[in-house]
Amino acid sequence: MNNLKSLSTKTVLILLFIIFVAGAFLRFNNLSAIPAGFQMDEASKGYSAYSLLKTARDDNNIFFPFNIDIFGDNSPAGYHYSAIIPVAIFGLSEFAVRFPGAIFGSLTIFAFYFLTYSIFKEKKLGLLSALLLATSPWHINMSRASSESLVALFFIVLGFALIFWSLKTQKVVHVFFATIALSLSFFFYQTPRLFVPVLFFVLLIFILKTWKLKIDKDYKNSLIISFIFLISLVFTLFFIIPGGNRRFTQVNIFSAAETKLVLDEQIKNEGVVGTSPIISRVYDNKIVGFTQTYVSNYLNHFSFDYLFVKGLPPWYQIPSIGVFYLVSLPFFLLGLVLLLTNKNNLYKIPIIWLAIGPTAAAISTEANNLQRSLVMYPMFEIFTAFGLIYLFSKIKNSKIWLAVIVLFALNFIYFYHQYYTLSRVFQPWYRNNGFKEMIQAISKDYEKADKIVTTKSGGGYPLFQFYIKYDPVKYQSEGSPKDKNYKGFGKFFFTPDNCPFISKDPLIPRNGKLIFVEDGSCKETKALEGKIFKYILRVDGTKAFRIVYLDSF
Repeated sequence: MNNLKSLSTKTVLILLFIIFVAGAFLRFNNLSAIPAGFQMDEASKGYSAYSLLKTARDDNNIFFPFNIDIFGDNSPAGYHYSAIIPVAIFGLSEFAVRFPGAIFGSLTIFAFYFLTYSIFKEKKLGLLSALLLATSPWHINMSRASSESLVALFFIVLGFALIFWSLKTQKVVHVFFATIALSLSFFFYQTPRLFVPVLFFVLLIFILKTWKLKIDKDYKNSLIISFIFLISLVFTLFFIIPGGNRRFTQVNIFSAAETKLVLDEQIKNEGVVGTSPIISRVYDNKIVGFTQTYVSNYLNHFSFDYLFVKGLPPWYQIPSIGVFYLVSLPFFLLGLVLLLTNKNNLYKIPIIWLAIGPTAAAISTEANNLQRSLVMYPMFEIFTAFGLIYLFSKIKNSKIWLAVIVLFALNFIYFYHQYYTLSRVFQPWYRNNGFKEMIQAISKDYEKADKIVTTKSGGGYPLFQFYIKYDPVKYQSEGSPKDKNYKGFGKFFFTPDNCPFISKDPLIPRNGKLIFVEDGSCKETKALEGKIFKYILRVDGTKAFRIVYLDSF
C-alpha cells in the first residue's frame, strides 16, 4: 500500500474538511425534528442542564453531581454538563439538548482520521475511513439522538489515537493528553469504564511484551502510570462515588431474574428425566448458566440481521436499515481477512479493539443495545476502508469501481430517505411522539386548571418539566418529587393508572377544574358523555393521548 502516501498534507486537510462539513450537515440538518419525538432521557438531560444552569444543582437538588439520578439509574452526568452552554444559548429546546451529540459526532470525524492514520500511516485509508464514518447510519443516528455514549466514543477515539501516535513520537506529553481524553469518557457513559482499561491493558501487553517494540524507558513508565491512573479512576467512580455502580447492579446478567429462571428451568427438567442431583449440578450451575448467557449476548453483536438488516433497539431503529450499509459487507470481510493475515503487528489493533468491543455490553441483560456496544463500530469502518483500498490497488477496471461507487451511493440515498423522511412515521410510539403536542394543548389551560391528572406510566415526567420549562428552584423547593404515585409537582398529579379519568381509583381527585391526560388507547365509556375531550395524534395518525376536561374552562 505504499502508493497510498502520495497525498500532500494540504490536500488531506482540504478533503478532510469537506468530509467534516458533509458529516456535520448530516448531523445538524433539521436536528430538532429528526428523530421525530423526544425521548424521556433526552428531556431529562435537557432539564438537568437547565437546572444546573439556573441553580448549580440538578433536579434532585444535588450540587454539581458526578451522577444524576432520573430513573433510579445514577447515570454519569457528563452529557448533562455538556448541554448547559447550548441550553444557555438556544434555550431549553430539542436542538439545544441534541447539540452536544451532533457536535461531538461531527468532531469524531477528525479524531477517527487521526486514529486510523496513527495506526496505519496511510493518508487515503484515513480519509476513506473518515468518509465512511461521516456517512454511516449508526453514527449519524446516534449523533442526532442526545447519545452520551456517542460523546464518550469521541474521547475514546481521540485518546487511543494519541496513544498510537505516541508509539511513534515516544513523547510523554502525548500519553498525558491521551489519559485526559480517555478519563473524560468515563464521565459520559458506563461502558468505557470497562472497555478502556481492558483495551489499554491488552495493548500494553502486546506493546511491552509480544510485539517487542523499541520503547524509551520514560515513555514506557508513562504508559504504565496512565493505566494505573485509569484503573484507579474507574475504581473511584464505581465504588467510592455514591451510586456509581447502581446502573450495573440493575442491568447485569448475574442479578437478572431471566438468567436465574432459565437455570431453574434446566434444573427442574433434569429432575423430571431422573438425572442425579450431583450430575445435574455439573451441567446446570451458575457458572455454566452465566457463561452461556454472556457468550450468547457477545455473539449477538455480530449477527448479520442486527448489523446489516434492521439494527436495534426499536427507539433507534431506522426502517429496513441495519447498523451498516449492506453493500459494505464484502469489503468489510475482505478487510478483516487482510488485517488478520498482515504481518505488521500494529495492523492487529482494529481486530483487538473489535474483539473487546462487546465485552461490556454482553454483561447487560438487554441484547444488542446500540448505546452500550457503540465502541466497537468504528472498527467496521476501518475494515471496510481497508478492503476498498486494497481492491482499488489491485483492480484497474474503472467500470468496476464506478459500479462500486454507484452501489454505495444508492445505499446512502436509500438510508437518507428512510431516516430523514420515513423514520418520522415509523413506530413513533417508541419515541414519545405526540408528547410535545399534548403539553402544548394543556398549556393553554394550565393557569385555569386546579390540577392536571396524568399517568406516571412510562416515566414521562421529565417531558412535562422540559416542555413546561418548570422553574428548577420551585421544583427543588417541592422536594424534587418526580412522579410518585398520587403526588406531583406544580399542578401535575401522577397516578399509576393509564386511564385516570375513567378509573375507579378513589385516590384520584374528582373535584374542581381538572384536566385528565390519558393514554390514547383508553376506551371510550359512558363516563365521557357530555364531557369535553380530544385526542392528540402521532405523526402516523395513531392516538397518543386523550385529554379530558372536567368542569367548565
